Amino acid sequence: MNLVRKTNTYYLLFLAFIFPVMLSMDYYLIQYLVNGEVEELLLHERERIDFHLKEEGVLPTSNYLFQTVPVKEGSVFNEVFRDTVLYEAYADKNIPYRIYTFKSSINSQPVKISLKHILLEINELIWTLFVTTSFIIVLLALGFYFINRKIYKWAWNPFFKNLSKLKQYDVTKKGPIHLKSSNIIEFEELNHVITDLIHQVKKDFQNLKEFNENISHEVQTPLAIIRNKVVLLLESKNLNEKELQRMQAIYQETNKLSKIGKSLTLISRIENQEFKRLDSVDVHTIIGNILSHMEEIINFKHLTVSTELEPVTIECDHILADILLTNLIKNAVQHNKEDGVIKMVLNEEKFEIINTGEISEIATEKLFNRFQKGSSVKESLGLGLAINQKICEIYGFQLDYQRKDKIHTFSLFFKRNKE
Repeated sequence: MNLVRKTNTYYLLFLAFIFPVMLSMDYYLIQYLVNGEVEELLLHERERIDFHLKEEGVLPTSNYLFQTVPVKEGSVFNEVFRDTVLYEAYADKNIPYRIYTFKSSINSQPVKISLKHILLEINELIWTLFVTTSFIIVLLALGFYFINRKIYKWAWNPFFKNLSKLKQYDVTKKGPIHLKSSNIIEFEELNHVITDLIHQVKKDFQNLKEFNENISHEVQTPLAIIRNKVVLLLESKNLNEKELQRMQAIYQETNKLSKIGKSLTLISRIENQEFKRLDSVDVHTIIGNILSHMEEIINFKHLTVSTELEPVTIECDHILADILLTNLIKNAVQHNKEDGVIKMVLNEEKFEIINTGEISEIATEKLFNRFQKGSSVKESLGLGLAINQKICEIYGFQLDYQRKDKIHTFSLFFKRNKE
């Protein structure tokens, strides 16, 4: 729900709650004021009647006089205002009146005098004011709603244009971002903050990129020198058995360190979106090439490989596609057991590898994290699946893993499932 819709919804809910209360209060307030005027008029007429009775001793003529009833001496009753309906023959209908009853005396005779005032026009006035006020309130509510929508579109227009630019912005581009200015102070402050943040992000991104490039280049050279020196020492005949074992360990760890550096650099390059090219990749052909390259190790471990491969083409960087599939197949071969089984299925929906192997000690949800190994194989760096996960995130693929005892299944879906 966007901002204007959410705001208007709350306003309308508030009006829906307060509107009946306002109308009820409005109606009763108007009725109270009008009845107050009528009662004031009847009280004034009573004062006039009491004055004439006191001065002249006779009941004066009055248009408001309803009835006069003699009462017993010492009888007590309260002065009251009440509403009633009286039938009027001239109108042939019942007409509402406001009645005021009070006690007085005519020639020392206690009497109960009732005055009346017609309420027909007053009720019509109340209803007219009620309907008019309700109409005005509705107009104000509608006007506020539509004016708020117009103001929203006008005032927030720069914000949404800038939001669209930010969604399309690529930190790898060299050009600066140009945000639309606004005469609203808060939006201008937001623009300045965003511009500064983007400048800092670009600066940090460039520094990180240069650092990765430098570390990758500078570290590989000393490692190559170390490997060459170790090879020379291994070829030397002056080393005893223990020294030879130590040199072999140094050589293996140096190779491992070189692979780690290259893998981490690759992950960094993938995260920095340096692979943007889209190629039409023939998955069937790549899998065939990978299997032919690994034929020796497959035969060495006496693995039985069965394939059900259909012709499939995906849109992906060719280099990353080769890395992705190589890591999956290499993982199935490397972590397999002697005389194990590998089954590969390829169709338009997915590429699936089912292989035998040892029971994994790591939790399934952590398998795609960096430096997480599914087995104790020394050559494993724990980075292959992390690289695969990054590649899948770029192209919208989905990589799933399931295991049942010593059977491991990796499924590469070419379209991410929507949960």
